[in-house]
Amino acid sequence: MGNAITSDVRALWLMLQRDGGWWTVSMLAHHWRPTFAAFEIQQAMDALEAGSFVASRDHATAVAYAFTSDCNALPDLPIPSQPGALA
Repeated sequence: MGNAITSDVRALWLMLQRDGGWWTVSMLAHHWRPTFAAFEIQQAMDALEAGSFVASRDHATAVAYAFTSDCNALPDLPIPSQPGALA
């Protein structure tokens, strides 16, 4: 199995870290249209969550993802103040 954290996954993570907030796959697919399809975003979020790079929580109709203060930074990418991190 290869490294699941590709440059595309890194781009999604950087957006979550920078912009903050909780995002569903549907919201991310709309934001990144036409770059990523919803299934690609779901795969990316699964990989990020598996490495504790994002947190998830259940909403009424969907799972939402965010970069929180408990999340890991991606390797080789220092985040000095974690500006988008949610508490």
